[in-house]
Amino acid sequence: MGKHLTLDDRINIQCLLKERTPTSAIAKSLGKAQSTIVREILKHRTFIDRHNVTTIQTKNACVKRFNCKIKGKCKKPSCEAIHNKNCRFCGGCNDYCDEFVEDECQDYLTYLVCNGCPKRPRCPLSKYVYDAKEAQNAYLKTLSESRQGPSVTGAELEQLNQLVAGRLKKGQSVNSIYATDADLINVSSRTVYKYIHEDLLDVKPYQLQRMTSFKIRKKAGPPIKVDRACHVGRTYDDFKVFMEKNPDVNVVEMDSVCGKQNERPTILSLLFRNCDLQLFFYRADNTARSVTETFQWLRSVLTEEEYETLFPVILTDRGTEFTNPVPIEVDLSTGVIQTKVFYCDPMNSNQKSKCERNHELFRYVVPKGNSFTVLDKQKTELIMNNVNSYPRKRLGGKSPIAIFKSIYGETITEKLGLRELPAKDVSLKPSLIK
Repeated sequence: MGKHLTLDDRINIQCLLKERTPTSAIAKSLGKAQSTIVREILKHRTFIDRHNVTTIQTKNACVKRFNCKIKGKCKKPSCEAIHNKNCRFCGGCNDYCDEFVEDECQDYLTYLVCNGCPKRPRCPLSKYVYDAKEAQNAYLKTLSESRQGPSVTGAELEQLNQLVAGRLKKGQSVNSIYATDADLINVSSRTVYKYIHEDLLDVKPYQLQRMTSFKIRKKAGPPIKVDRACHVGRTYDDFKVFMEKNPDVNVVEMDSVCGKQNERPTILSLLFRNCDLQLFFYRADNTARSVTETFQWLRSVLTEEEYETLFPVILTDRGTEFTNPVPIEVDLSTGVIQTKVFYCDPMNSNQKSKCERNHELFRYVVPKGNSFTVLDKQKTELIMNNVNSYPRKRLGGKSPIAIFKSIYGETITEKLGLRELPAKDVSLKPSLIK
C-alpha cells in the first residue's frame, strides 16, 4: 500500500465527512493513521469567507446579532427597523459597524470542516469545506514543486559556486574538479551541469570547453608524395607483430600539431600510453630535419638508458616530417639502435587515437584556425605543464605528470621540463599565453 493518499482515498474522506464520521473511523476505513487523515483535512480544506457564503436567509455573522442594541450602523440609511427580529438576519450592519465581531463556529474543534453540518444551508459564518478534487490538485502541485529547483540551500549553492566556477572559467572540466575535490562537493557532476544550464552558477554553458558547435569539415588538399621506402618493415602490421612478441613494452604515439595552413611554426607531440602524458616541442618549421633536431635534444639531456626506457616503441602517422626514422631509432654517435619506429596505415589516425584525442586539450589554449606565431618554446612548455597537470578521471583523479613521475622518477621528469601545477591553478584557456 502506498504512503500517499490517492484521489479515491480523498473521495472516500469527503463522503465520510459529509456523514459526520469521526476521523478515527475514517482512518480505520482507509487503513491509515488517524494523524494522516487529520493532516490531510487541515492541509487541504478550503476556507470560504463570510462574504462568499451562500445561505437561504440568514446574512448576519456578528456574535452580538441576537441581542444587539446599537443604532444607526446599517448600510441603508433609510432603514427604520429598530432592533426587531429582522436585524439578526439582515447583516447589513456587519461591514459598517465598528463594534462588529465575527462569530466563530465551535464545531471545527470536533469535525474540522463543515461538510456534514445540518446548519450549513442557513449558516452565515465563514467556514471550511473539504473537496476531494481540489485536495488532489493541491497535492499534485506540491509534489511537482518539490521536484523543481536546486536541492541545496543558498549557502551550499554559494559554496559550490566558489569551488567550481573559477576552475571552469580556466578551461577545466567538471570531471577534473571532481577528481581532486569530490569530498567537498555534495551533488553529482550531472547536477553541476544542470545548475550551469539553469544559470545558478557564475559560469555560462558557452564557457565550457566542449560546449562548442562543430564546423563543417573541409576537404583535404592534394596528396603529398613521400618516400615510401621508410615504411618498409615499419608498417602497422609489423607493429602488431612486434607488440605480440613484446606485450609489456610501452608505446609512445607521435604526431604534429599545426596552426594555420602553410605557417611554419609547428608543435611535435609525444604521448606516453601508459600514463597519458604528452610532451610538446616547439619547432620553427614542419620538416623531417626539425623532428630529428628534437630527438637530438632529447638524447643530449637524457642518458642512453633513460632514452631507451622512455622511447622503446614510437607509433606515428605517414606525414612528410616523419619520413626519416633512422635518426630517431639510432644514436648516430654510437650506431646503437635504441628505439623502433612504426607507421599507422594511411588515413587511419584512430590507430594512435590517444594522441589525437589529447590534442583537444592543447586546442583549448590555441583553438584550431589560430596562428601559432604567438608561440615560442617557453609558451609551449607552459601549455605542456598545464595540460599534463590536468587531473584525469581515467587516472583515478591524478594528473599525467604524477603518474609519469611514479613510473620514470623525478630526475627524468625534471630533465623534460615537466612541472606539476596545483589542480586549482590549471588553466586551459587562450588567456594562458596572453
